[in-house]
Amino acid sequence: MLIADWVAIGLLAFFALLGLIFGFGKGLRFFTKGFFGFLISIFFCYCLGGLIIKISFVQNLLNMLVEAVTDKGTFCDILLAIRIDIIVYYVTLFIIVQILRIIIVSIISRVFEIENVFLKVINKVFGMVLFVGVLIVLTMIAFQIICLIGGTTEAGFIEKISGSKLKLDWFYENNPLTEIIELLFKIEIRIPVQG
Repeated sequence: MLIADWVAIGLLAFFALLGLIFGFGKGLRFFTKGFFGFLISIFFCYCLGGLIIKISFVQNLLNMLVEAVTDKGTFCDILLAIRIDIIVYYVTLFIIVQILRIIIVSIISRVFEIENVFLKVINKVFGMVLFVGVLIVLTMIAFQIICLIGGTTEAGFIEKISGSKLKLDWFYENNPLTEIIELLFKIEIRIPVQG
């Protein structure tokens, strides 16, 4: 086995141990507050924003906002030009997602931390799964950074993980983040023009 394999096994064992110690409830609270929570909320707004905006109730509210500022003066014309309706929509959606995230995480973490033998075991097992999942995500991010750096750094790294028994070389070549980033850079952002 390669040194990279032993490092990966050591990290897996360490993160699984952290999950066992802290459990799912504490781990979930830790990984969903602060900066991480902010990123999670942005991700949900990005994924769900396009679907929610198509709901007729939301469309009606946005149209009422546009009608309220139409033909009200130069400042309102500037607001319409910068699409104040879309800005208000996404800011409101972000606030709602933040509040829902805090409430849902609080409920789930409290349920997992109930003093019950069965729930304690589940809390520890799910904690291990959560922490190992976080390690996998961090590994994908690290691999993506190495890929973006390229050059001799990437070539040296690929050489060190080639022939890995844990298939680290395969994981590097098939990193899902690479496809996501390529997809994001291919997407054209289109804002509908009001007619």
